[in-house]
Amino acid sequence: MSTEPLVQVEPDYGNEFVPRPFSLTPDELGELPVTVAKDPPPVRAWVRYPAVAERERGVALAWTQRAVYVEWEAQGIHRVWVWASAVERAADAEARAAVVAESPRAGAISDLGTERLVELVNGELALIGAEFVPGMSEPTGPFSSVVFGTIDGHFVHLDFLTEPATDLCAVLLVSKELEDLPAQSAAPTFEKAIQAYPWAVAFDALEPT
Repeated sequence: MSTEPLVQVEPDYGNEFVPRPFSLTPDELGELPVTVAKDPPPVRAWVRYPAVAERERGVALAWTQRAVYVEWEAQGIHRVWVWASAVERAADAEARAAVVAESPRAGAISDLGTERLVELVNGELALIGAEFVPGMSEPTGPFSSVVFGTIDGHFVHLDFLTEPATDLCAVLLVSKELEDLPAQSAAPTFEKAIQAYPWAVAFDALEPT
């Protein structure tokens, strides 16, 4: 499916002048594959209006790797495309807000709370005498992030993924040097997915005897 039928939707305000939010253009959206949500997950999304941006509480109806088609209600139904980096699952956004209120280090937590996820990974790697040294992290979609770094000098990255349709979380270790690392592990939480991943097998593949 393409993004073409998923157009901007605005309430009928009649003759009343009301600022309308901006939706991404077809050129900005590109021709990327679209995932349509069977059960739209609740999200918090930054939506741009003329001169201001508002954080709206709504649902994600569809998404591509770079954008999310968001719906919310405010004097009627609105639907627009926004950049994926402007969207968080509602639970993640609320959890982060709680952390911000309680911790002076909250600013160090990035998309999907990757700092905490890396700590969990290193807890597992410590059992086999290894450590993931993180570099930079960035979102790779509306519900996923990647963290680049090294393990014992090998350049790798950790992919943290969520699938709103199933509510599963997944982790995957990727190396440019090897293609036969273990496949991703998925579980209801990132903690369980990280615990289930075969880190020893992956480390042995990186460090052949």
